Amino acid sequence: MCKDSLMQINAAIEILGNAKVGPELVAAQSQALAFIQSAFDVEEINQVEKQTLEKKVRRIYRNQLIEEST
Repeated sequence: MCKDSLMQINAAIEILGNAKVGPELVAAQSQALAFIQSAFDVEEINQVEKQTLEKKVRRIYRNQLIEEST
């Protein structure tokens, strides 16, 4: 995996983890998923890495939604 791609993906995941309101969450999730897809498209990550990262994004997004609703 390319170091720059990994840094972008991790930064986007961190932003998602800090997002607190609906529109901010959606934008952060979209950005993280776009970086993951882009890295996959240029073959910097493989299918397993892509799925693992997408699962991580979904889990964080879901947790943030639960926090927002409480």
